[in-house]
Amino acid sequence: MIDTHCHLDLLKEEDRNLTLQDDSLEYLITVGYDRNTIQRALQLAQEQRHVFCAIGFHPHEADKVKDEDIEWLKDLAKKNPKVRAIGEIGLDFYKNYSHKNKQEDVFRKQIAVARELGLPLVIHTREAEQDTVRILREERAYEVGGVIHCFTGSYEFMRACVDMGFYISYSGIITYPNASSLREVVKKTPTSRILLETDSPFLAPQPVRGRPNRPSYIWYTAEVLTQLIPNTSLEDVDRMTSHNAKLLFRLDTEEKKDTIVYVINNKLYVNLTNKCNLHCSFCQRERERDFTVKGYWVWVTRDPSVEEVIKAIGDPSNYQEVVFCGYGEPTLRFSALKEIATYVKSKGGKVRVDTNGLMFTFLPREKLKELRGLVDVWSVSLNAPDPETYARVCRPAQPHAFQKVVEFIKAALEEGFQVIATAVGVEGVDLKKTEALARSLGAGWRAREYDVIG
Repeated sequence: MIDTHCHLDLLKEEDRNLTLQDDSLEYLITVGYDRNTIQRALQLAQEQRHVFCAIGFHPHEADKVKDEDIEWLKDLAKKNPKVRAIGEIGLDFYKNYSHKNKQEDVFRKQIAVARELGLPLVIHTREAEQDTVRILREERAYEVGGVIHCFTGSYEFMRACVDMGFYISYSGIITYPNASSLREVVKKTPTSRILLETDSPFLAPQPVRGRPNRPSYIWYTAEVLTQLIPNTSLEDVDRMTSHNAKLLFRLDTEEKKDTIVYVINNKLYVNLTNKCNLHCSFCQRERERDFTVKGYWVWVTRDPSVEEVIKAIGDPSNYQEVVFCGYGEPTLRFSALKEIATYVKSKGGKVRVDTNGLMFTFLPREKLKELRGLVDVWSVSLNAPDPETYARVCRPAQPHAFQKVVEFIKAALEEGFQVIATAVGVEGVDLKKTEALARSLGAGWRAREYDVIG
C-alpha cells in the first residue's frame, strides 16, 4: 500500500519508527507545508529509500510567504530528486488564517513553479471549490495534473477535477458514520483516479479515532473502499491505488507488459483480444487510450494462443469464475473462446463471457448452440433502451446493431443460458428504461457507475 499524504515529521518518534519498519507500506509521500516542515520532509526522504516528499506552502501560511520563499521552494524542488510534487498548496476559506487574495496569489505562483518544473500538484481546498477549479483552469494546472488531497467535496467538484486530469485522494474521513454523502461520491469516482492517504497524524479512521493517526492505519480506509466499489477485494484496492500513485508520483518505471489473465476479487479474467467492433463513448480505450483496470495494464500486443491462455489459467477451480473480459470483444475469437471454455469446464470451473452482444453480426445464430454447457453466464452490454441512444453512446459500425443485441439476449435465453444485461450510467442513458427493457426480455440486470471499472 502507498500512503500518498502523511506528515512523518509530525509523528511521535515511536510511531514514526514503526511506520518506517512497516513492510506493508511500499512507499510514503511525506508532505512539507512551511519552511520548517519542508526541510524535515526533505531530510526524511533523503534518509529513507521508500520515502518521497511533496513540498509547498499551505494556504494557512500565505500571509507570511514572500517572493523569495517561492524562489527557495523552486530551487529545492529542482535540486532534489526525492521531491515528487509541489504541495500541499491551495485555498482554505473555512478558517481564513490568511487573506483570501493572498492565498490566491501564493496558490497561482506555486502552480507556476510546478508547471516550470513539470511536477504534479498536491491541492488543499476547503470551502473553496469554485475558486479552486477556476484557478486550476486559469493557470493551466491540467498541464501537470496532481491530486486533490483529503477529498471531502461534492460530486460536481470531483468530476471537474477528474476532467482536468487530477486524482482524488480519500482519507479516514470516509470511515466516519456522518460521511455518508462523501461515500456516495467515492462510489462514483473513476477507479483509475482514486488514491488513499492518512494525512497522519491527523484524521485517524473510525476504528482508531481519537488516537494520533499513522500510515499503518491506511488499511482501515482501504477496507471501507472495498465496500464502496463493486467487485473489489482488499488486494484489489491495494493494487489499484498503488498503481495510480506510482503513475502520479513517478515511483516506478517498469515497462508495461502484456496481460493475458488477471485476478480481481477471486475471479480470473481472460484478455482474449484487443479487437472490438464498437467504439463506445464511455470506454477508456476510446477516450484516453488507457487500458488500466484496477491496477492491471489490460492489453496484449498480439492475440494470445489457446495454449498460452490455458497455461496462464492453470487450475480454474481455484477461482469463483473465469470471465472472458478485456478491452476487446471475446466472441470475435469464437473458436478460441470455445476451446478455452471447454478446458475450464472440464476442470470444474465456471465460465462467464462479457460481450457487447453483436455476435450475430458476424456469425450465424446457430453458432450460439455450440457454447451450450460451456458458458454459464452471458453478461451483455445493452447500454441503452432504444436504437437512437445506442447509436449515440456505443457508436456501432454495423447496421441495426441495437436490434442485434436484443436478438442475442433473446436467443441466449431461449438456449437456456443465464443472461445479465448491463449498462453504464453515462449522461443521456435512462437506466430505469434500460433496466425495464432488460427485464421485459427476461434477462437479469446490472448497472455500473461511469468510469468505475472492473
